[in-house]
Amino acid sequence: MRMTRVSMGLGLLWVALLCACSAGDVGWVPAPQSWQDITITMETQPSPIRQGMNEFILVANHQQRGFINDLLVEVHTEDSGWKQAIPDGALGVFRKALLVRDVHHDHLYVRLTRGTQHGEMVFAFAPKKP
Repeated sequence: MRMTRVSMGLGLLWVALLCACSAGDVGWVPAPQSWQDITITMETQPSPIRQGMNEFILVANHQQRGFINDLLVEVHTEDSGWKQAIPDGALGVFRKALLVRDVHHDHLYVRLTRGTQHGEMVFAFAPKKP
């Protein structure tokens, strides 16, 4: 009888832990965007984006050859000026923490420079409401 209670208690504890570790708020991820032969994917920490400081992770891939490392990436939101995103190694990953005040209306503006050529793109933080 005592083992049954212990087993039952451990089972309930296990279920409680699984519920606590589940992904509560599922983040929306904007579609990747392309410039020349480069595709940029945006990720954030935390995910989903929250009001306050958020880390933006931009992954740049050649459409045919994998990662790219000869790219300058600058970013800003409505509440910050242009800032250079810091390369994370030579794999085409760029990071920058920026302030977000309005998750539903703000955007991440991205400026790309490769050689003498420049391109810009805009990532929304939330899907457009119909």
